[in-house]
Amino acid sequence: MGKEKTNEINASTDTSTSSEEVLELQIGGMHCAGCAAGIEGTLKGLDGIIEAKVNFATSKGLFKYNPAKITKEQIISKINELGYSALEALEEIEKKSS
Repeated sequence: MGKEKTNEINASTDTSTSSEEVLELQIGGMHCAGCAAGIEGTLKGLDGIIEAKVNFATSKGLFKYNPAKITKEQIISKINELGYSALEALEEIEKKSS
């Protein structure tokens, strides 16, 4: 019986890992590190966001999310609502076209 429970736990862990995607965005309109922190804090509070990292110096954001709960379009839209511009990083676009 103990083995069965362990297998169930491992199976559910594998499922959650496979449903994560990473989105890299170029974010415009940030004037300070506080802007980056505000974006991070807001997005971390959204259902489906697993991790949010925004770097003021590089003007980039890296978002790990569950696509079953939130779409990349919703992430971009939320950043736009906060008064910033958000575009998919060039590397992400090139990966999809190849």
